[in-house]
Amino acid sequence: MTENHVRPIVLAAGCLLLAACASGAGTTEAPTTPAPRPGQPEAPAPPPGGRGPAVSFKPVQGAAYRVERHDSLTLQYEGGASQDQVRDRTAVVRLSLAPGAAAGSYRVNIVLDSLDALENGVPVPIDSAAAARGTQWTGTLTAEGELRDLKANRQSLLGDELASTLRLLLPRIPQGGVREGMAWSDTTQYDLVADAFAGTESAVLAYRASDSEVDGRDAIALESEGSYTRSGTRQQGEQELQMTASGTRKASHRIALEGMVLAASGSEAGEMTISVPALGQTVPVKQSSSYSITAATSGAR
Repeated sequence: MTENHVRPIVLAAGCLLLAACASGAGTTEAPTTPAPRPGQPEAPAPPPGGRGPAVSFKPVQGAAYRVERHDSLTLQYEGGASQDQVRDRTAVVRLSLAPGAAAGSYRVNIVLDSLDALENGVPVPIDSAAAARGTQWTGTLTAEGELRDLKANRQSLLGDELASTLRLLLPRIPQGGVREGMAWSDTTQYDLVADAFAGTESAVLAYRASDSEVDGRDAIALESEGSYTRSGTRQQGEQELQMTASGTRKASHRIALEGMVLAASGSEAGEMTISVPALGQTVPVKQSSSYSITAATSGAR
């Protein structure tokens, strides 16, 4: 394949990694979440051990959080050339939890109040950010601590990608709550939009809990570490682009004894491959990211 044939597709792939390179009018169609199959096995028993009070999420109305995320990507082209891309997001969201239909479950509502987005240090087009503000996500937090069917009331490139970070507002807490000294592992799979590709992600994480204190408040420190894999597709003109990725991640949450995340931070690092099957072309990408979440208010209970 000649360089003239390769370059247009490489540039298109690079643009896909910058979610705001398209205007707010462009949207990504989210994958459909399959309905639970009948006869699924019962939820596993909560992990044994631990001491002190059990901490679980509680109803809350409009708890405000500041969410900051930084992503760094390095695209590696044929011939040894590379391109660095940096993406920064700062969002303020409000989280509400209300008792759900099933015992111990909650209805989840998250509203995006504001969003600042930079691509390589430059603000994204105004219409791209405006299309995301005001987005409302709803879902279900099961009694087993799994966040299911998190869906937005509208689609936008920036809003769709923010959804995966919003999941971090509700870390997996086992049925019955988490106590100091507990440790367990968990496997989850969910739909997401990552780097402009709609697809699925699977994560295997190991958790451990200890005591902590945040601004004079007793809390549980929930540390997690593990690996992830993801895959997705995107249509670019008349050609389909495919994405596969894998890597490692770790996170730290501080959860108040009253059942609310007070703060969180984490990072991940991995490798991604973008391929154009019709042309037999691939673009390797190295990824790294970090995030922080801070509770702005405890909300009204």
